[in-house]
Amino acid sequence: MGRDAQQTEAPWSIFYLLYGKPDAKGARTATTCTGTIVSTRHILFATHCFADLNDVSWSPKDLPFDNNNCKGDHYEITNEELLKAIKIQSNGAKVAQHPEKITIVYGCIKRQANKTTPYPNVGPQYYVDDFAIIDLYEDLTFSETLGMVCVAEIRAANVVNTVLDYFGFGLNPPKGQQEGKDNSGLLRHEKVQIRSDMPMEDYYFLAISVDSKTIACVGDSGGGSIGDINGKKTIVGVLSQTNCANPKDRDDKPFEQYASVGYYNDIICQLTGICNTSQEHDKYLPNNVRPVKPPRPTEAPIVTHQREIGQAQGAEPDGANEKSIHFIVALILVVFLV
Repeated sequence: MGRDAQQTEAPWSIFYLLYGKPDAKGARTATTCTGTIVSTRHILFATHCFADLNDVSWSPKDLPFDNNNCKGDHYEITNEELLKAIKIQSNGAKVAQHPEKITIVYGCIKRQANKTTPYPNVGPQYYVDDFAIIDLYEDLTFSETLGMVCVAEIRAANVVNTVLDYFGFGLNPPKGQQEGKDNSGLLRHEKVQIRSDMPMEDYYFLAISVDSKTIACVGDSGGGSIGDINGKKTIVGVLSQTNCANPKDRDDKPFEQYASVGYYNDIICQLTGICNTSQEHDKYLPNNVRPVKPPRPTEAPIVTHQREIGQAQGAEPDGANEKSIHFIVALILVVFLV
């Protein structure tokens, strides 16, 4: 919920849509979430925005989990059917679609609960990783409304009592209601403070709305909580869970659960090349320069000249034929005039 915000306040925040399969009438619904840009080609995200949790394992929505897609401990989504259904917006306009791949971090291992084990009614969502990275096909072009943030380097970035800014595109129900008109896609802001009221695994932290009145809602999942570190806007957490309850029905301290970006810093370096130092970058991605990719044919069709029926293979292209015809016509005219 929170207050309305302008895209220029958080140019790093994007609105993500994953379209489902058409129903019998051709209508399509979409899963909506929020993401955070950390480079011209990378977006940090929550796994549950495009995968389902089954016991303690993730599997891509609407697709079978294929162990052949495991790259070490991480699961890579490269299925074109799912990737084509993804659209990314900023400031009400499409800025990207059909990413190159999605990496579900630690999606190929089963976590064992550590700190949360002794506590009752704790489901697997509290100790399975909910952190993912989107690799875009083409570089984003940054502007006043489209930009990036730095990446938290250590877990100390999410120390208790730290106050962070959260921006998200989730639902904004009417006052006093838990649900209402589906008006996701409008950017809003809230301030949250990191708390220690409940033990969490090292890769998570809990936060609470500073004024206890605003709280993230459906569609805000995957968005980043942002801090100022060394004078730079830095993503500290990725939203995993929230309750979006009616203010009158909330607990005294309604929490939001975030994946700790500082915890995943080394993994981010390995998978994206966004590293603390150039030496670390070269360790994983030596001489890494990703060339600009051409538009996908399915999204920006390439017009090609079709060979006419009866035209011999290897015949001159249309432009060359036209030049020859023009020359012959000009020669005839010269002869006629003489």
